[in-house]
Amino acid sequence: MKREEKKRETVNRIIDAALRLFSEKGYEATTVAEITEAAGVAKGTFFNYFKAKEELLVKFQKALFFNEIRILNDQPGPYAPRILDLVKELGDSMNDDRVQMRLALQRFLATSAGAPGGHGLMAKAESMIPLFERGQQSGEFAPGVPPAVMARTALQIYLGTLLSWSTGDENDSLGDQLVLAFRIFLKGVLT
Repeated sequence: MKREEKKRETVNRIIDAALRLFSEKGYEATTVAEITEAAGVAKGTFFNYFKAKEELLVKFQKALFFNEIRILNDQPGPYAPRILDLVKELGDSMNDDRVQMRLALQRFLATSAGAPGGHGLMAKAESMIPLFERGQQSGEFAPGVPPAVMARTALQIYLGTLLSWSTGDENDSLGDQLVLAFRIFLKGVLT
């Protein structure tokens, strides 16, 4: 097995073990030691790939995001209802622990400052461009705004809502707040 494949396999084992333990015991009750034991790796190996347990939340969210965008990009429109479903699903998947999400977001923002490519942010925005292009071609989205601008704006709304929710004390779920923010955004780009 090649070195890169082995690294990828190790990361996947850690992530799979963490997901399983988080769903069984909850995020807060799960320790790094339990994750490494379940993954069959040394504790030091965990820290070769992740600085802290909070980084796993960002990894999960990122994987879910790209998977769902790939699915959206492979389907015909209309896209607006599917975008609302996606942000609701993403928000609901992160809704359980506001404090841990805030810590994960802080760590993500701290490590992405000055990082080339915005630490995956540009990739997220770029992955949404085809969706907005097809939406424009079908007449669903207004032609006056470039798809790249729509994609960047959608990402900014997503991150802004996530930041606001994680630092606030509103009773609304993250999924509900994202749906509201994206409804406002979509009203501006729909024809």
